[in-house]
Amino acid sequence: MSGVITDVFAQEGKSNLTHIGLIYPLSTNGKTAQLDTNDFSLHLIAGISRQENNFLIAGVAGIVKGDAKGTMISGVYNQVGGHAKGVQVAGLINRIQQDAEGAQIAGLINQSGRAQGIQIAGLMNRSGDATTQVAGLVNVAKRVSGVQVAGLINIAEQSDYPIGILNFIKEGEQQIGIAVDEEGSTTVALRSGGRVLYGIVGLGYNFKHEEARYVVEAGIGAHLVSAGAFRLNAEVASAAMTNFEDGVYGKQRLGVLAGFRITPGIELFAGPTLNHLLTESDQTDLRDSRYLWSWDGDDVHSGFFVGGMVGVQFSL
Repeated sequence: MSGVITDVFAQEGKSNLTHIGLIYPLSTNGKTAQLDTNDFSLHLIAGISRQENNFLIAGVAGIVKGDAKGTMISGVYNQVGGHAKGVQVAGLINRIQQDAEGAQIAGLINQSGRAQGIQIAGLMNRSGDATTQVAGLVNVAKRVSGVQVAGLINIAEQSDYPIGILNFIKEGEQQIGIAVDEEGSTTVALRSGGRVLYGIVGLGYNFKHEEARYVVEAGIGAHLVSAGAFRLNAEVASAAMTNFEDGVYGKQRLGVLAGFRITPGIELFAGPTLNHLLTESDQTDLRDSRYLWSWDGDDVHSGFFVGGMVGVQFSL
């Protein structure tokens, strides 16, 4: 039996304009389909080939033993054993054994040895070196030259532009800090990211307003200027404040914060913020009408005001 299998794989495959089938080996290429190169493949359930040059579409799975060029579209799963150049679209998973050049779009997971282009996944992207990754939950890579965007976590050895709530970048930084703002909210926050961008997630308590006692905050920041112990950061964040009884106060802030490292692991920071407060009309106004601009509708109250924050953070 082993000799028969060896003989089959030793055969040189054919080059075909089309490959049409139901599921291997029920196709126009038959039992030797895995040896063949095709320009166009169409499979009701699943297909297999040595190489695809232009276009493959499969109802469930497309499997290419070697390289794939052009476009692959499968309802569930795409697999390429060699290099992929072009676009791979799968309802659940794209798996490229070696390099992927172009775009990978999957409902759940993209995986490749190296991704030169963009990976978009509903759940997770995993690659060696990557250009751009966009995932609903998690991105994992070695070195990322472009942007990582994740709904929750980015992981990389190097990534200067991660956009996520938690960013574990080996050559980046993670800091835990405590800050107080103009409304008396004291927040403990984790700032994690790369050389340029970082994510913010925090929990806090307001000592001034009983109606907005508990605080949850998330956002994104950017290191604008770094010069020795000094740096200037810009942050955009959104907070929800409530006592779990009288509704929720929504607060969004845009701040420019100056930081100074008093030791390599301790940084003091402070700066002005422009804030937007949004509440239901029947809730207590936290600002006592001290607004730059405010508006009252039938159901909501909205206003902008200037504030500030000051804090200290520690490198992890």
